[in-house]
Amino acid sequence: MLKQIVKYSLLIFISLYALNPIHAQMCSGFHKSKACRHNFPQAFQNYGQSRSAMLEINKTFEYKFVLYGKKDFIFIVCTESNYEPVHFRILDAETKETIYDNANENYIESIGFTNENTRSVILEITLLAERVKPEDGSETRACVGINIIWRKVPRVGF
Repeated sequence: MLKQIVKYSLLIFISLYALNPIHAQMCSGFHKSKACRHNFPQAFQNYGQSRSAMLEINKTFEYKFVLYGKKDFIFIVCTESNYEPVHFRILDAETKETIYDNANENYIESIGFTNENTRSVILEITLLAERVKPEDGSETRACVGINIIWRKVPRVGF
């Protein structure tokens, strides 16, 4: 009997370990999924820095990239159902100054802004997943998508 328990435990462990890379691969296009798509104005287009990844609950991850100047941007940060909210901050990569923190707006999923000058930024992301209880056997990782869209700043005035 003990031998069967060990055998089945080992089988379960190996199965879970083998499925982890498969689940991570499923995240590769998550930022393009319905969960991460919002109705945005037609003039906007996908930005090449949009990404998806598997993140662990309550661990902060950083993603550094360049935002070009004279562009309007919309950032949409999303995750799988029941893994909300996602805390994200946009930091200036040089000064580490916080440009935006969604905790100040009840963890809103998207933010739009105009970027006047080209600069490097860090997107700091923490999957809070307030409804997930790991002690109940829930998965402690989930897909997170960063969908970034942009347009040229429209000319204004006469």
